[in-house]
Amino acid sequence: MASRSKSEIPVLLYRYAGPRRNIGFTFSRYDLNMDAGGNAPGEMLFIYEGDFEYLKPAVSRVFPLSDPFTGEEMTSLDPCWENPIPKSHWESILSELEQRPVTDAELQDFLNQFISWARNHLRTADGIEITGNL
Repeated sequence: MASRSKSEIPVLLYRYAGPRRNIGFTFSRYDLNMDAGGNAPGEMLFIYEGDFEYLKPAVSRVFPLSDPFTGEEMTSLDPCWENPIPKSHWESILSELEQRPVTDAELQDFLNQFISWARNHLRTADGIEITGNL
């Protein structure tokens, strides 16, 4: 992961080498018990859009699903808004990423770091929300 200060969201990089301010997705844990508080920036993860393309097929397969907060149907991943994905769906996403045949060592490292980050947060969270900034 890229270096950062404690008040910045960590960035997970694979190939992206452009300007630091660009389109991407922030990953953060969520708890259905809203009293648990928000996420500190250091607990979140940012992935630039170009690098997210390696995760997107697995994430997109869990849609449509119901928003765990509002009950509304989310038909697809929204690159402009929050996408709260319950823990049960993350199991299939992570399993697909783990089983993907990868020959590029850098891509494998990127995927391993993401999977480790997600599994660590899913131990105590109800899910992980993906927020696009398009």
